[in-house]
Amino acid sequence: MASYPHYLYYEVCGIVQRVMFRQTIIRAAIKRNLQLGASNCKINRNLVKLTFIIENEDEKDRVRKLAELIGSGIKLNNWGAQTTSISEKNEGIDFSKHQVTTLNVDSFDWNPNVEMYI
Repeated sequence: MASYPHYLYYEVCGIVQRVMFRQTIIRAAIKRNLQLGASNCKINRNLVKLTFIIENEDEKDRVRKLAELIGSGIKLNNWGAQTTSISEKNEGIDFSKHQVTTLNVDSFDWNPNVEMYI
């Protein structure tokens, strides 16, 4: 049995930058009572890195279900955010170092014209 808290790291590829992807998945995490950080990759505009904080087995299951949904290839919002792949990684960005998190998402001046589907 895993000790808690611990982290799950993912890398997501696809149409994920300049399409409100980070805000969309952060808000999806909030709906599911999960803690998530997301950062654009500066080198690869088709890549976003994610870090989930896991407090218990139930959260781990909910994270895996959300990751599966994010990686399913469906359109995630009306700006065209859509993934081609998601992969779990052994390490990643520390939650507190992410550009956008479930803790700071409301401090950004997001475009209000985004409809989120997840």
